Amino acid sequence: MAETIKDGKWHWYSVMHDLAEQGGLVGVVVDPLTVSPYGCSGVTKAGTKFYITWITNTFLLISLSQEEPALIEAFARVVEYRPFCRYVSENNLITFEWDKEDPEGRFMQLSNEDITILQRVT
Repeated sequence: MAETIKDGKWHWYSVMHDLAEQGGLVGVVVDPLTVSPYGCSGVTKAGTKFYITWITNTFLLISLSQEEPALIEAFARVVEYRPFCRYVSENNLITFEWDKEDPEGRFMQLSNEDITILQRVT
């Protein structure tokens, strides 16, 4: 089961549905007013604010206001691959990245940037 893509897009309502049905995480609300062609923001039932950016079957980035492993696990189940790294972004958000094509190359790129606490995730 991969993300529910319609007309080449992962619509905000599909993100919520997929997280509940495939990811097992209910109560996630995506704000439809934040939707862009490759991202949206929302909040979990636990109150964690997040923003996601994705390219279908290639890349996913999630920035969170606080650590919430259940959200990361739910997204991993939906997109069917695991994040490869975690870091704290310049605006103090916890960020996880998935890269299906070249996670090692992306990790090397990130290691050359001004990023706090870059860690591999397994």
